[in-house]
Amino acid sequence: MNRAASASLLAGLALAALALAVAPVRAFATPRGGWRGVHFNPQVAADPHFPWLLLYAPHRDAVRSALRELVREARLNLVSVFVMIPHSLRTPGRGNRVGERLEDWANLAYLDNVAAFVDDCHAAGLSVELDLVDNRWVPHTVDPDNHIGKPGNPWWPVADQNPWEEAAAWYAQMIAGIEARTRHPEAIAFWCMMGNYTHGAAEPVLWSDAGRPEVLHWTERFVKAVWPAFRRAGRRPKAAPILLPIFARGGYWEGRSPEERLSGFTHLKRWLVDDLRLPPDLWVMSAYPFCDPAPDGVRYLERIVRILGKGSARRLLSTDLKSEGHDLSGTILDAERRPGAERLRWQLEKCREYGFAGWWMWAYQDTPSDRTGLRGRDGAWKRDLLDIVRRAGRQGRAAAMASGLARPPPAACRSCASAVQATGVAAARPASAL
Repeated sequence: MNRAASASLLAGLALAALALAVAPVRAFATPRGGWRGVHFNPQVAADPHFPWLLLYAPHRDAVRSALRELVREARLNLVSVFVMIPHSLRTPGRGNRVGERLEDWANLAYLDNVAAFVDDCHAAGLSVELDLVDNRWVPHTVDPDNHIGKPGNPWWPVADQNPWEEAAAWYAQMIAGIEARTRHPEAIAFWCMMGNYTHGAAEPVLWSDAGRPEVLHWTERFVKAVWPAFRRAGRRPKAAPILLPIFARGGYWEGRSPEERLSGFTHLKRWLVDDLRLPPDLWVMSAYPFCDPAPDGVRYLERIVRILGKGSARRLLSTDLKSEGHDLSGTILDAERRPGAERLRWQLEKCREYGFAGWWMWAYQDTPSDRTGLRGRDGAWKRDLLDIVRRAGRQGRAAAMASGLARPPPAACRSCASAVQATGVAAARPASAL
């Protein structure tokens, strides 16, 4: 090889190495047997709404213990937590502004806490879904009576007339800041773009509402402006904004068609895939039992997979699985009189039937007002639910063994059941999410 050719080869290798060093990690693979998880809300203080991730250090040992028990007792491999914009702000209520660096506006101690939690999940053998919650999806002048981020709110920042600029920077800087702080960013299974202008930590309003068409108009502008920055940030996989099928009966939703109930899926798929041509690594949806088929004869899960497109099932995570303690009386579904264990079993069977990427259930632990946990307030496991979850874990391990992988490698607001299903507006997540 002559000197010129050698120099050219070395230059090419150097450029290739540089490209690999700066290129985001886009390959997304679920563990063999799929994700099996829970929304993690450990009750580490007397106040059920205690913001444990904001004040992590004094409770870190208790959280570590709970994470290890989830692996040992429940055979789970994923936890989901909210990363909230109010906690991320150095001055609560004062949102980041265009052109500011992370250090100009952020509560850096909170980012350190989130990074430490990611490392603790890695040590326990868990991956973590980080749901980034920003409320600024529509300007505060749109639907002002219901907007959480309006002047005078001491926690949630005000959404100005073009809130997508600040929101895009917040999402991107939070992703980069946390990934840089954790020793094990590979333990972040994926980031999810989340937030609700009315309730904060809830599914975004992606569905059609003939009475408030301006909300969907502004939401489309927000998604199309923010998603490219969100998807580009950091190195870990990105999930689309969480989707919500609406099964409410009565009021606005009485007699609505299946197409209207699943309009959020149609809108988001069109915006991300057809218009932007920037598909997500993962689709995420809130799930409901006994909807496939539902009492109206419609197979809603089948329709969802069809809407999202060919091959979408293996990239679809079914979340917020509902067992005991969930009030489904305001829905069209035949679920209210079914035991919690039967609800959970049905949902897990459907995940297997469709070949979904996995699931997580709501929630890890009961609170005084919310008895939906896998564990009671006293820490006791609910044996009927635990047995179902453990069986799913055994099936996941069997799938891993059959694939030649004995164990998956370490991964590099309450659902809207009540208010959405009653009114079509996302319900507030419990204050413990704060």
